[in-house]
Amino acid sequence: MPEGPVFRDAGQGDWVLSGGWRLQSVLRVSGTARELSVPGQDVSSWYRATVPGTVLTTLVNEGVYPEPTYGLNNMVIPESLARQDYWYRNEFVPPAAAEGRPVGLLLKGVNYAAEVWFNGERLGDLRGAFMRGQFDLSSRIKHGIPNVLLVRVSPVPHPGIPHEESLAAGAGVPNGGSMCLDGPTFFCTEGWDWIPGIRDRCTGLWQEVVLHVGGPVVLGDPHIKTDLPLPDITKADVFVSAAVQNRSSQAHTVVVRAEFEGVRVERPVTLAAGESSYAKFGSGEFPALHVANPRLWWPNGYGAPELYHLTLSVLDSQGRVLDQPRQRFGIRHVTYELSAHDTAGKLQRLDFNPSAAWDRLVIDKRHAALRQAGATWVPTLAVEASSCSAVTVLPASPTAPFLVLKVNGVPIPCKGGNWGLDEALKRCSREKLEPFFRLQKEANFTMIRNWCGQNTEEVFYELADEYGLMVWNDFWLSTQEWNQQPLDLPLFLANAEDVIKRFRNHPSIVLWCGRNEGVPPPALNEGLDELVRRHDGSRYYQPNSRDINLLESGPWTYGSPVAFFNKYGLGFSTELGLPNVPSVDAIRAMMPEEDRWPLSDTWAYHDWHQAHHGEVPAFMEALARQLGEGTGLEDFCRKAQLLNYDAHRALFEGMNARLWAPTTGRLMWMSHPAWPSTEWQLYSSDTDTNAAFFAVRKACEPLHIQLNLDDHHVVVCNTTRQAQARLRAVAETFSLDGHLLSTQTALLSAAANATTFALQLAADSPSLPALRLVRLRLLATDETLLSDNLYWLPRTEGD
Repeated sequence: MPEGPVFRDAGQGDWVLSGGWRLQSVLRVSGTARELSVPGQDVSSWYRATVPGTVLTTLVNEGVYPEPTYGLNNMVIPESLARQDYWYRNEFVPPAAAEGRPVGLLLKGVNYAAEVWFNGERLGDLRGAFMRGQFDLSSRIKHGIPNVLLVRVSPVPHPGIPHEESLAAGAGVPNGGSMCLDGPTFFCTEGWDWIPGIRDRCTGLWQEVVLHVGGPVVLGDPHIKTDLPLPDITKADVFVSAAVQNRSSQAHTVVVRAEFEGVRVERPVTLAAGESSYAKFGSGEFPALHVANPRLWWPNGYGAPELYHLTLSVLDSQGRVLDQPRQRFGIRHVTYELSAHDTAGKLQRLDFNPSAAWDRLVIDKRHAALRQAGATWVPTLAVEASSCSAVTVLPASPTAPFLVLKVNGVPIPCKGGNWGLDEALKRCSREKLEPFFRLQKEANFTMIRNWCGQNTEEVFYELADEYGLMVWNDFWLSTQEWNQQPLDLPLFLANAEDVIKRFRNHPSIVLWCGRNEGVPPPALNEGLDELVRRHDGSRYYQPNSRDINLLESGPWTYGSPVAFFNKYGLGFSTELGLPNVPSVDAIRAMMPEEDRWPLSDTWAYHDWHQAHHGEVPAFMEALARQLGEGTGLEDFCRKAQLLNYDAHRALFEGMNARLWAPTTGRLMWMSHPAWPSTEWQLYSSDTDTNAAFFAVRKACEPLHIQLNLDDHHVVVCNTTRQAQARLRAVAETFSLDGHLLSTQTALLSAAANATTFALQLAADSPSLPALRLVRLRLLATDETLLSDNLYWLPRTEGD
């Protein structure tokens, strides 16, 4: 197969090394790194490598192993892939644009460790899947002739042993194991209850490798902060800063310029040889950065997710551009309502504005500062809080003690789901991921949770920005007192620092979270909090995905839909899960015909659990009781869609019913599947949508009429910024043969960002059929249909 070009011109002086790569196991190659990293070596027997990509991606593309996500194919791929090192090699002639100019090498992401060689010299090392590697090639690169980049990639030191799923073993517990010791990596690939062990553990050059052609003076990661004088959103202040580095052996005076959408500011910077400094721009010194009538970034359903385009330039004394990175950003302001103890021990309801605190510790989340408050825990206000404008004491609130997230001063119901891993082999191009983000937006979600930080790549945040999806961003720690603690704390913090600096300008990120289901060890908890304050300064650091201003996780299995109204998720829950049987077409696409029916180990391997979290017996019992057992694949999948719809609609209608009293956030476990799965998903891994997607889209629509299953109140949930007046709610009850049994109507106005009572559905009576249909409609004054809904209700309460 002919290869494409070695380089792709990405603009801004970036040349992506997208072709010409070769891959081979170190065990199969003789010769030292010094010998292999000079031109002229015979690598014709090496595999043509896919970069960016993992080792297994290459081996699948080269036909060595079958597609691991189909059927039981993953079982034939050896575990030895995660227990050997690999050479990645690229021999190339540099682009002509690089001649006579400084050249840097950027490795955007390597899992797990790398030893980097260039033209026979060792450049350095890199560790952690989320750390960028940056090296200066200026004195080593040779123009017009071949150069060699050689990277020795090592998998995690503790790859563990997967606990495979089966009908007998259930979910294959325990979730994860040894890989958590290695900290910043894709530790879910050891095997979880929603993904099997991925045989190479996603080892490889999983993000782009770039040659950057710049000048003697270059810019580092820019930092863009925006501030609104809330409640006024008609003006904004923009703050821009960036590190400026002189890479040459002589002094330089340059001009650093910042431009976006009609705004232009600049300042001179003088640097001695090898010196670094910062160029900072604020609205106090540069009035142009005080923006009138800004286009604000809003979460999905609350307004357009508007984006600005910043160009930073370094110009020499002749006005020539030496470096010119570009960065998108959004003008928006995030604040947080939560409960905390003051220094006297009194429980207070607070509004916290991190942008007004800068680098000061205002809310103390150290282990010793956490205090129990009813069923949850809360942090403590630091001594500095009493004299800090970042904290405002609020009156008692029905949302207490749960977290409320506000964007541009508006409380946003955090309706969404968890992404455990975008794709089992990290095949995460924009073309691959964008349809999933579109589906999350069309489901009317406002938030996605980046569970344990497993999706930390640029395109993930870019798409979240564009689709108005807030990101709850975890770091790489799983369940306390269940999973292992990382061994190398400085490595963990170094990866975290790089991630914060790299992605902090994305408006979609609204919160950094230290740990899934627990608080990080003290050194990490305090280190992460300090890093967020120092390198971000505009977002809240939440230590724990449950327990602190939040609810416990779960449950993750099928139960009565009524429970989502009166039992589960009444507060802020980051994990509530249900089985989700895919469509028959999705089942046919994920496994061979002989494995599809009856339900087999192949189903179990694709997460159809008979025991442990997510067990399906309760789902099967409800299906048999309500609809009759499935008689074949088509019949089973068809009947399962009714349960999918009823339960997933209740998951979010239960949130609507108790919105702000006390429910503030509900994230389904999971909204996105990492591979072809039979539960915990909003859609299938091939983007096929089933009843669960349509149920969630219905329940989360911005203007929505619904029946509360616990008390049979008909209510209207308006999750927009605009009140809706002169509405008419209609509730009609039908027999199964279509006869109209009763009609009830009510006139109402739906307040903005609230749930409004419309009417009480007529009580059960002996004259009603055992099962009836209830159709709800919400009409405008001109009879335009604004929302509708349909329920099937037994005469007495049940599933």
